[in-house]
Amino acid sequence: MLKHVTLYACENTMGLSLGLTHDVLAFASSLQKRLLGEPINISLVTLDGKPTSTFSGLAVTPDCALDDIHSTDLVILHGIWGDMDDLLIQQQALYPRLRQWHEQGKPIMAAATAAYFLAEAGLLDDRISTTHWQKQAHFARSYPKVNVRPERYITATGELYCSAGMNAALEIMVYLLSRLSCPEVGESVEQVFLVDFRRGYSGEFTSMGHQTYHKDDEILSVQQWLEIHFMNPVTIDELASKANMSTRTFKRRFKDATGETPLGYIQQLRIEQGKEYLKHSDKSVEEISWSVGYQDAGHFNRLFKRAYAMNASAWRQNHRLHK
Repeated sequence: MLKHVTLYACENTMGLSLGLTHDVLAFASSLQKRLLGEPINISLVTLDGKPTSTFSGLAVTPDCALDDIHSTDLVILHGIWGDMDDLLIQQQALYPRLRQWHEQGKPIMAAATAAYFLAEAGLLDDRISTTHWQKQAHFARSYPKVNVRPERYITATGELYCSAGMNAALEIMVYLLSRLSCPEVGESVEQVFLVDFRRGYSGEFTSMGHQTYHKDDEILSVQQWLEIHFMNPVTIDELASKANMSTRTFKRRFKDATGETPLGYIQQLRIEQGKEYLKHSDKSVEEISWSVGYQDAGHFNRLFKRAYAMNASAWRQNHRLHK
């Protein structure tokens, strides 16, 4: 059961990011209390416990200071906007706490530009990450050790979750609520918030040149779902149904929108996540294969070798030797 969530706010926090996650969690808390008998305790915090203001000037009154949080189950960092260098310097006291939570295995979600906080804490070094599309280039220049993936709407590695925008952040929240609270809470949040919020979302990406930033909302919704659920057993027919299309139409539109077949896209996500496990965990190749959705470790190894020109064990050994 999800007992406590920490929402972090600071100067120039994006009001949409903060307001949306707070509303979603209040709704989830009420539903969890009805289903499981206990609500979610939500703490809105700032560094010093003093009020601050959003990017647009809305007042934010916190519940407490960062140091007042002694135990939490989930941490959500909200997007910020403005002079990133000055804003990040002001948050120096946050970064040791992020490292502590990460060491404890606490899930940390960074909505859009909040990925800067994780990068400043050193938590994204040698890991995949994404951030708001307007900041991708700056983010990559600022953190050369981070494997920035501008084509990804969602990245998840080592309980660190990053999103390219608020729609993708909501997708992550649905996933985390389903996992940490119960599936019924996640499903209800998806129906009440995510389905409607998807409308008009693609306009946020229309100025991007990369093929993945497309205008096909139905394919986008499936694509984002896959980026957080790729390890689950799924058929092309089920994905087509999720997009309310025939299988033939879905396969054609997915290829047109992403440049990949649905199966190829799923394989890419699984192999990339397998590589993250090889770098950052002590799981065996068999365990990694199961974790990313393959019951046959041999099949995982063949796909991995096709992508990286060596099998998973050899790649891990080579990576560790040069670390």
